[in-house]
Amino acid sequence: MDTVLFDLDGTLVDTLDDITREANAALRQFGLPSLTRDEVRERVGEGGTALIEASVRRSGRRIDSVVVARAQETYLSGYAQRPAVAARLYPGAQQLLGRLRAAGVRTALCTNKAGPVTHRLLSALGLEPYFDAVITGDSAVGRKPAPGPLLHALDLVGGTSALMVGDSVHDLRAAQAAGMPVAWVNYGYGTPIGAGAPDLELEDLDGLETAARAAGLDLPQSQMFGHIPV
Repeated sequence: MDTVLFDLDGTLVDTLDDITREANAALRQFGLPSLTRDEVRERVGEGGTALIEASVRRSGRRIDSVVVARAQETYLSGYAQRPAVAARLYPGAQQLLGRLRAAGVRTALCTNKAGPVTHRLLSALGLEPYFDAVITGDSAVGRKPAPGPLLHALDLVGGTSALMVGDSVHDLRAAQAAGMPVAWVNYGYGTPIGAGAPDLELEDLDGLETAARAAGLDLPQSQMFGHIPV
């Protein structure tokens, strides 16, 4: 393994509070009921207008597609402006990225988030220097669960074999379609239900290298810890 690909939300960064705040702010503007944090968590990986439509169903009202689209646009606009108010790195995320890069492993981000908000979030959290490539959901190569983003990332970084790390069924399906092993983090927002079993399961990011070796994946390792300049 010379490359590790990462999902963002629910894998490296907990963004749930910011998403919940901005989604509910948009819903209130259109007279729709707010969603709980758990309700947002269950649907955040579904993409599209899933959050708005969940509120519409709760309201019991007939809401046309134009209103749904406007509410979605309001939510996305607000979130793009404030993506990192409460966002936080999961324990061990920055240290893992630093260790991988110190060991000579290529790293790339594959997210379905749009490009501008992704880069704003990475910048706010100090993660931009840790990636050789960033593939976002508005790129020409498509979105997960299609394998295109993962294959494109591997090509961009000049790698030959990659491990995908993610929290959702989309990550698993994308990796499986790309012919890559996949690590599922069980603390994230999604579940592997609906896809084949992951090659390894992680309770935290500190255990990636050990779990990879136990699964027979040859991942270079470094003894260096903490923030690694790149």
